[in-house]
Amino acid sequence: MGSGSGQWSVENRAPVRTESLVSEYVPETGCLSIIVLGASGDLAKKKTFPALFHLYRQGFIQSQDVHIFGYARTKISDNDLRDRIRGYLTPCKGFESTHEEDVGQFLQLIKYVAGAYDTEEGFRSLDKEISAYELSKNSTEGSSRRLFYLALPPSVYPPVCKMIKSYCMNKSDLGGWTRIVVEKPFGRDLESAEELSAQIGELFEEPQIYRIDHYLGKELVQNLMVLRFANRFFLPLWNRDNISNIQIVFREDFGTEGRGGYFDQYGIIRDIIQNHLLQVLCLVAMEKPVSLKPEHVRDEKVKVLQSVLPIEDSEVVLGQYEGYTDDPTVPDNSNTPTFATMVLRIHNERWEGVPFIIKAGKALNSRKAEIRVQFKDVPGDIYKCKKQGRNEFVIRLQPSEAMYMKLTVKQPGLEMNTVQSELDLSYGQRYQETIIPEAYERLILDTNLTNLVYGFYRIRGDQQHFVRRDELKAAWEIFTPLLHKIDRGEVKSLNYKTGSRGPEEADKLAEKAGFVQTHGYIWIPPTL
Repeated sequence: MGSGSGQWSVENRAPVRTESLVSEYVPETGCLSIIVLGASGDLAKKKTFPALFHLYRQGFIQSQDVHIFGYARTKISDNDLRDRIRGYLTPCKGFESTHEEDVGQFLQLIKYVAGAYDTEEGFRSLDKEISAYELSKNSTEGSSRRLFYLALPPSVYPPVCKMIKSYCMNKSDLGGWTRIVVEKPFGRDLESAEELSAQIGELFEEPQIYRIDHYLGKELVQNLMVLRFANRFFLPLWNRDNISNIQIVFREDFGTEGRGGYFDQYGIIRDIIQNHLLQVLCLVAMEKPVSLKPEHVRDEKVKVLQSVLPIEDSEVVLGQYEGYTDDPTVPDNSNTPTFATMVLRIHNERWEGVPFIIKAGKALNSRKAEIRVQFKDVPGDIYKCKKQGRNEFVIRLQPSEAMYMKLTVKQPGLEMNTVQSELDLSYGQRYQETIIPEAYERLILDTNLTNLVYGFYRIRGDQQHFVRRDELKAAWEIFTPLLHKIDRGEVKSLNYKTGSRGPEEADKLAEKAGFVQTHGYIWIPPTL
């Protein structure tokens, strides 16, 4: 209504901004180039190229519009690189009979360019090869997509990113893009991580940067949000009123195996806990996001990290397996932990008072990674079954992916005796015909590939399963004080025997935090 006129009038307002289909679903006519930097190294041949091969075999990479470039300092030919990779390309489930033929076709997609990581000449040569490929596919300039996968030590990220920015960028005005994928470790502490983030951030915008944590690509990790937020019976139980403690465990039954010199620079906390297990903790503890949009999910993860209280020295046990320093590349007086158990406490309404017991170690008595949610004792225990153990919900991430609930049930027979049993979902049995992708396959797919939706190609640049810069900072803020104490020798590593459970003090810490060990019960994966 117009002011003082008593008459209605139409007022033109700026249109409300909405996400249009046009901006999100643009037809992609350009080809895709995947550039693996560090192509001759271990990570590339053991993880990156095999993941690309499996995506190719399953039809997610089409030979007509994708080409793969390897780049490294080693002066070798295209065929030399192909021969190095060939032995690591394992058969895809269900396609064993055509494996040799598939490998041959895939390797023809790979071209190699040799060059240094900090000089103009090599990257100009790389750009020339990529551009020639794009031209051969009749791609309109600016419509092509370039994905740079840095299978390299973090120390060379800044110079490599600078070279890419200066000489290898795709013009992005016609739906094309340039993205970079960087591997952990993202620094050694808060200061170095922030410096690395700042250097890369000056060159690329956050939506162009994919910090890969392969644990976020694991099938059971990806299932965590579905379990928590799509099942009614978990919603009211998932809090301090019902849960006594939560364990997140990573165990390996082998040592550093020739990587001692590398591992000694980082230790088990930097190598496993600060990234992989902390990401799992975020998904276990976060609140329900507003939607499944990547930024909404990552916002909730950051809130969890910012709610973690400083780690108490009394709630940390470090260990080093006997024989670790026998490796000639490891200093004799090394204090680097190969094992760590610690208690993290989240200061918010949902988790106040619930200890998150984080455990990771090498050269232990078994190999597994799992999440163990232990519930409180049943009040009014009329069956006197408390001594048998508590209810638990266990999510086994690897190997033998499974989830099971430990329950107390009546033992079959005439007498009223109780026993612990389980409700079990074992993936190998339930999904026998399903190909469970490797973590790297899923994450590479999320960085760059396209889906056909409503007649438009949707850029699948989904960063939900990648680490955002503020998330990385919050993670380092939790562990940096403890890591500096370890580096200064103020917190010592205890010796433990190879093939053991780790230092006895670790089990005592978990018990002190409230974890109740179940004796006499062993979960056995169902047989097919």
